[in-house]
Amino acid sequence: MSRTVDRMSARVAVGAAVLAIACGEAPAVSPDEKPPLAVRTLVVAPELVTPALVVPGVVEADARIELSFRVTGYVERFHVDEGERVEAGQVLAVLDEADLEREVRTARAVLERAAARATESKRSYDRQRELHERNSASEQSYDAARSTDEMAQAELREARMRVEMAEDRLAKATLRAPRAGHVERRLVEEFELATAQTPVLVLTVLERVTVRAAVAEVHLPRIRVGAPATVTTSQRPDAPLEGVIERIDLAADPGTRTVPFEVAVENTGLVLRPELVVEVEVPLGEPVERMLVPLAAVLRGSDTQPFCFLEREGVAERRPVTLGELHEERVAIEAGLSAGDRVIVRGQHFLRPGDRVTVVEDHS
Repeated sequence: MSRTVDRMSARVAVGAAVLAIACGEAPAVSPDEKPPLAVRTLVVAPELVTPALVVPGVVEADARIELSFRVTGYVERFHVDEGERVEAGQVLAVLDEADLEREVRTARAVLERAAARATESKRSYDRQRELHERNSASEQSYDAARSTDEMAQAELREARMRVEMAEDRLAKATLRAPRAGHVERRLVEEFELATAQTPVLVLTVLERVTVRAAVAEVHLPRIRVGAPATVTTSQRPDAPLEGVIERIDLAADPGTRTVPFEVAVENTGLVLRPELVVEVEVPLGEPVERMLVPLAAVLRGSDTQPFCFLEREGVAERRPVTLGELHEERVAIEAGLSAGDRVIVRGQHFLRPGDRVTVVEDHS
């Protein structure tokens, strides 16, 4: 009798379940059972990469020249604006030349009078010399004519020098570019007083720049003068500029204990600007095979041991890894992964070992 009841109860239960499915109702899920978490994975495979040293650097102009007038005067006009490119010899600014032109005219007038006196004294001296040679003039008159001529000739030479000095001062009222470059900054305004030897304008040479960086002592033997390097900016990460290591300092920086070095870069398109922080990459050897995963895929536990989550038959598996060098947004895995492993790269922060997962997208 009890067996018959049990069979009837089982049939009723099965029938109820079938009826529930037919009506669109899903069977109840155990409240203790966690639903699978949707994740994305990356199938890792060896890649050829070039070991490289990546360090920050600061851009310095090839030359930064503070230009000044060599005479004092009021700035009459700037012929260039900030940011403008100029060629060697181009006029940059001029002082008010009125006073200087007056000095030139005055000096030339003095020169004309001195020249006239010198001409007259020369004729008088020549006449006295001829008479003296014929014994028709006294020694006293001859000496006086000679002395007067010598003084007149000296005054003529002095007057010529004063003209040259006045003309030189006038020429120095015009400021010219000593070499091609860009106007970085104007330090005074038009109509302001510019004192001699006080900078009024800064000229920067940007067609070729220097990037200053530093390397730790452990990497010092692996870099050398003449080695290639690339420089990348955050504004144009996909357009690195090629450069060459031009200098390695002999002494370390006392503050950081790193050794500074310089990379010379042809600044095509003026991408690099002074004081800009950039990324310097120096190749350290021949290309080698590496397993690379995104940095975000690497997690650390309470023991600080790095690990990745792998997807294995729908289950999350925690795998300790040994990290290598960085390659932009990825890191090389020295140990812990094999070709074909499916590393979870999205959703890994919410996992625990043994959690069920569903792969919604697989990258290879």
